[in-house]
Amino acid sequence: MPSTFFDPAGLARLGSLDLVAKQVVEGFLTGRHRSPYHGFSVEYLDHRPYSPGDDLRAMDWKMLARSDKYQIKLFEDETNLRAYILLDCSESMAFKSGEIDKLSYGAYLAAALTYLLIRQNDAVGLVLFDKEVRQYIPPKAHPSQFRRILQALDGVKSGGETDVGSVLHEAAERTKRRGLIIVISDLIDKEESIASGLQHFRHNNHEVIVFHTLDDAELTFPYDRLTRFKDMEGAGRVTTNPKSLRKRYLERIQAFTDQIKHDCFERKISYNLASTTEPYDRFLAAYLDKRSRIG
Repeated sequence: MPSTFFDPAGLARLGSLDLVAKQVVEGFLTGRHRSPYHGFSVEYLDHRPYSPGDDLRAMDWKMLARSDKYQIKLFEDETNLRAYILLDCSESMAFKSGEIDKLSYGAYLAAALTYLLIRQNDAVGLVLFDKEVRQYIPPKAHPSQFRRILQALDGVKSGGETDVGSVLHEAAERTKRRGLIIVISDLIDKEESIASGLQHFRHNNHEVIVFHTLDDAELTFPYDRLTRFKDMEGAGRVTTNPKSLRKRYLERIQAFTDQIKHDCFERKISYNLASTTEPYDRFLAAYLDKRSRIG
């Protein structure tokens, strides 16, 4: 499966970790996620190979007669939950001070999360956005969905201004059925706009995880020589001695991340600051391990 973001070694390091929903979701397999529904759905979705212990009532006997293959029918509500990964592709996500830019880091996270969710028979979809939704892949639980999402990630380019809040509202309008929302973004936008968009998801009873993805230089401002700074999403440029700005900048970036974290905490949203200097698989493994222990 040739893909920039298909990383077998990184996925192997995630081991047997699961991404378990903490809230009630609209799915069927309640062994992993709690569901408000009971009984079987009548909406046929796909097949998977028969495994010992499967309910024989779900066997596709017609396929067995035609192909001599034992296949189990999957139904729409037999996925544990529907997850939507929202990946920010705006111009600011192209920034990097080290080996990897924020967009690529986010794409690795998105690919790994897709792999984990499909492995546990969850339906997962992808939303690529800048100031508007660029591409929307509806959630599916079929293994081919992993390839489809990888192809979308391979083709993505950073560009365009950010309007995180507006996109969150648009995505919330599209996702009526409650499930899991994963936002991967540097969240460079007005804090109140982001908070409003996240609240829209919570109002619709979604569980929300935010991976606030920032470059290490954005967090530490390591510059010490005369430097020309450029606005990633505008025409602004300024040349200055960064030493005169460092204290004020660090205070502002700390206030910014603290405000986003506070807004998430108030809404019972999982907030996680991801620095591109930390390998994505190590960051994700630590997050999933902590999430499993918190319960």
